[in-house]
Amino acid sequence: MALEGKTKILNSPNARTQYITIPAAIVIDSQYPFKGNEEVYIYVNPKLEIIEIRKIEIRKGEKK
Repeated sequence: MALEGKTKILNSPNARTQYITIPAAIVIDSQYPFKGNEEVYIYVNPKLEIIEIRKIEIRKGEKK
């Protein structure tokens, strides 16, 4: 089952940074794979208007 919900993209008032909030209903689901402060890879496909977020895999013996 896919985890999904509605959210907003928020603009930082002091920078050109944007934030996406993840609703609590998704975060508390046992299938949700991310933890707070975890580094992730983000891919934006402008043609399809989608954002994909993936975990950054750390290989054995590799430093973060």
